[in-house]
Order: sequence, then structure tokens, then C-alpha cells
Amino acid sequence: MSIFPARPMAALAAIGAGIVLLASCKKADSSSQSELLSKDGAQGSAVANAAGESTPDPCGLLSANEAEVYVGVLGSPPYRATDDGVPDTGGETCLYRGSDGRQVAITLIKGGGSAGQAISDVPNALGGALEKAGAGGMSATAHRVMADVQGPWDHATWIPGGSMMVTKGEDAANIDMTAASGKQADAVSIAKQIVPRFDHPLDYDGAKAVASAPKPREHPAQACDFVPKAAVEAAIGPLDGEPTAGSDSTECDYKVASAQGPRTYKVAYTWQGGQKGYNMMKHGMSTMGEVMGGTIPTAGMDNMKMDSNTSKMIGGLMKMVGGGGPGAPGAATQVGFKTDTTLKGPWDNASLLHGTQLLGVKNDVMVFIDLQTADYEKAKALLATICSRL
Repeated sequence: MSIFPARPMAALAAIGAGIVLLASCKKADSSSQSELLSKDGAQGSAVANAAGESTPDPCGLLSANEAEVYVGVLGSPPYRATDDGVPDTGGETCLYRGSDGRQVAITLIKGGGSAGQAISDVPNALGGALEKAGAGGMSATAHRVMADVQGPWDHATWIPGGSMMVTKGEDAANIDMTAASGKQADAVSIAKQIVPRFDHPLDYDGAKAVASAPKPREHPAQACDFVPKAAVEAAIGPLDGEPTAGSDSTECDYKVASAQGPRTYKVAYTWQGGQKGYNMMKHGMSTMGEVMGGTIPTAGMDNMKMDSNTSKMIGGLMKMVGGGGPGAPGAATQVGFKTDTTLKGPWDNASLLHGTQLLGVKNDVMVFIDLQTADYEKAKALLATICSRL
């Protein structure tokens, strides 16, 4: 069995483009949404928003107690935020954030019923376009990317990875489970709770709760300044030169000489929203498997049954990520394409992903280590050193 579908990669790219298009629609500002809705004749507060009127409180859709089923004990009261998670008294999104960093985000789109209808129609339109482009059979894949969900609403569309758009009448809401379980079943359960409240919201002031919203962790301007050099060397050995900043201030490279060749431990930080980023990466391969119509075992590629051609391809990948170029052999040559989501240490969660990536999260800060030329055990020691300071 091949881990990749026997379909043109261009077709998959087209599906990806469709997802990107939807993501851009979700992130459109209120004036853009209002313009689209007004063209369809929809009248709602989204149109009023463009005129400067206040938006309905999205935190009136789900109570704190109800949210704790999905994120555990809340670390702060539910609060209004922008669609990228920044606390905002006029935000159209409500964040329910657990004390361990898990969170559910619900975005209310008053007057957004037509937008929800348009989104639910995308799989048919995309599948038809793929068929016309000669990618026969890709219509089913398009529907796996964006699955229609039945329930007590007009339309609901699930996007693999963690979010669901649901509409009822003139209104819509997006339920983002990415930073929680990422499960469709949980999104459906929440949808059943919030849809009846589109017109009858709970009595709650999410704008007032912004004052108690968690603040981003203070951190140095440069990632290389976060952990002292001596502490890094205690984890991975003497450095071959000074730590060097990566492409931006959130990255730092540590180079070490070894008998097998030079090793580079590339570290990147996500200072806010780390739990969401962690979940997205951890579930990334299973999401791809869902899109392709199959499954990818959590144990990783090394446990998969595959034909001879796929085996040769994986072997080539193993050489590539294992140090086939300049540098020492990487972690994949030590552990294979293994995935382990149960790593124990001074973090909230940590995972080895397919022998090539190590990531951990603590207090909503994610730490990512590239294992291409890294020693696995020393990379884990470095991750522990970093997380112990979070």
C-alpha cells in the first residue's frame, strides 16, 4: 500500500488552494464580510459592523462550564478576541482557554448564513473543477477535505484538522477545535449547544473579561538569549562557535562537532498560541491521511506496510533526513520514522514526529527542534532544558 494516492500532485495542490481560499475567507475583516453579505441581500450585524456598530458577544454562545468539557479547568474567564487570538473588547471570536493551554475558539458571524452556504458548496465546485481538469476521481477527495455534517442546522462543513462552520438561518459560527482535541465529534457537540443561542445568547460580557485575559509570555528579543550557553552545552555538548540567530528572532541554531560530522540543533519558538501550533503539527499527518481517504498510523511511517516502490522512496527519504548531505546522520537513523506522542519531561506535552521533528509545549509556548542532523537523546535533553525555563 502506498502512503500517497496515485493521483496527480497538481490535483492535491488544487485542493490545498481551496483550503487556503476558505482560510482567507475566515480571516476576512468585518468590512469585507459585510460587503459580500450585502451583495446577497443578507441583513445582519455584520453589515452593521461596517457602519461602526458593536458586534454581538460571541461569548454568549457557550458557557465556561460547558467549555471545560473540552479544555479542562479554564485558566481565565472566556474573553473576546480577534480571529488570530489577540484579546479585543470588540472581537468577533470568543476564546475558552484551559489552564494547560488548550483552547476552543468560537467566531460568531451574524448575517453570515449565505457565507456558510457558499462554503458548504465548495466541495462540489472544487470536485467538478478537478474532474474537468482531468483529475478523475478527485471529487471524493474534495468531499473528504470539506465534509458535510448533518445536524439541527441548515449547513455545517468540517475541515480536517480541527474546525467546523455551521449555519442556521441568517447566522453562522466557526468552531475551532485545533487547540483542543481537533475532533469533529467535539465540534458537533458544541454546535448542538450554540446554534439555538444564535438568537437567544447567554447573559455574559466577554468584553469585560478581556481585562483578565492571559498576557503573552515575556521573552528576549532574540531566541539565542533565552537559554544560557552553559545550559545548552550541558545538554548537547560543547558548541562549535557561538549560537546563531535563524531567519528571524524566534529561531536559534546551535552547532556541535561530532565524530560523525557536524550537528546543528535548530530551535524555533512560538511564544503565544503554542498549544494550537503543537496540536496542528501533531495531528498533521493523520489529517493528511484523512484527506487521502486512509489513515497514517501514529507510530509513524516505519510501521506502515508498503510496496517496493514506496519502500525505495522511504529509503531515499531516510537517507536525506538522516544526514545524506553535509552533516552528521540525524535522529531518523537512530529511531526511524517513529512518532511518539507520550514523551515525559518538564513540559505540558511533547512529541517526536516521524523521526524528523521534536516539539514540546509548556504554558502555551511551543518549542520546535529540527532533527535532520541532531542526536535524538541530546535533542530531548535540550528540549527539557528549554522547557524547564518556561
